[in-house]
Amino acid sequence: MKKSVLLMMAALAVALCFSAAGPAQAAQPEFTLVFESVYPKGHMRFLVVDDLLDRIEANSKGRIKFERHYGGEPVSKKEALNALSKGVIDLLMAYPTYYDGKIAIGDWQQLPSNFRGWEDCWDLTVNGPVAAIMDKAYSKVAKVKYITCTPVAPYNFQVAKKAHKIRKVEDFEGMKIRSAGGSASIAIKMLGASPVMTIGGEYYQAMQKGVVDAGLMTTYSLKQYRLWEVADQVVNPPLIGYAAGFLWMSNKAWRKLPKDLQEMIIKTARAKDLWSKWVGIYEKDQDGPIIAEAKKRGVEFYTLPPAQAEAMYKKTQPVWDWYVEQCDKQGLGSEAREVRKLILDRFNQGR
Repeated sequence: MKKSVLLMMAALAVALCFSAAGPAQAAQPEFTLVFESVYPKGHMRFLVVDDLLDRIEANSKGRIKFERHYGGEPVSKKEALNALSKGVIDLLMAYPTYYDGKIAIGDWQQLPSNFRGWEDCWDLTVNGPVAAIMDKAYSKVAKVKYITCTPVAPYNFQVAKKAHKIRKVEDFEGMKIRSAGGSASIAIKMLGASPVMTIGGEYYQAMQKGVVDAGLMTTYSLKQYRLWEVADQVVNPPLIGYAAGFLWMSNKAWRKLPKDLQEMIIKTARAKDLWSKWVGIYEKDQDGPIIAEAKKRGVEFYTLPPAQAEAMYKKTQPVWDWYVEQCDKQGLGSEAREVRKLILDRFNQGR
């Protein structure tokens, strides 16, 4: 008899647990969001993104799951922002300059004299006033939500073994310098050089054959593209102080999420500790060994004297006028002027 009573009590307790847990679980819907990165999985400068997605999943306590795609899947890089706008995918990681023909407001990330360090980039473009402008502009024009930007790297110059070395800003004059096009090409022209458009995969061969004398690229390209075999000088300070990748979500997906999940995503995506962690990894664990290896191979790391560096920045700051003109054509001129003022004021305060 006693055993039967105990069994009945145990069954009742289990039933009560299920009864209490059932409605709570039913009130916690799961959202599966399709994420695309235009970069291949494991790209050395976008490892931060998987960390970010992992954090969002963990902080959602099972309510959000990401279906992750890389390297131009399920849609091509060229069409990815359009696909995001239409809700074909839910999140996208890419450089905003890939889509500046449609919306150029994010081109600040690859303009000369944008930041003097990653902290300035974070302060303005992750949790600061530039982030607020990005959010409104992308929502209005591209129908996507600006979630955050992620750290990538500064852009400096690599100089070919066959070319004369840089000691002052005038030494850039007459050189043929690799560029990815757009604002970078305009900046190179302002230095008195000729821009030569090449994609990353063509950079080594162009330098090896003398098609270019130098290139505007990141330090990690010394290893990624084996440039330390054909270049023997890196010139600092970076012309582009800090470049960043953008993470957007479709407005359609964003509006489906309850407010508490929206707030959690923004808080998680814009956390400063995420940036500081990955900037440290990129600079110490990635660039550190690359620089050491490059020096062993005879690459000189040269920093322009302060007066020459300021002359370089002064020559190229009018590229910001081009940025404003492009945005004017797209109905975002006032926003671009505000971005220019915010970023250049901060940059010039750092002298």
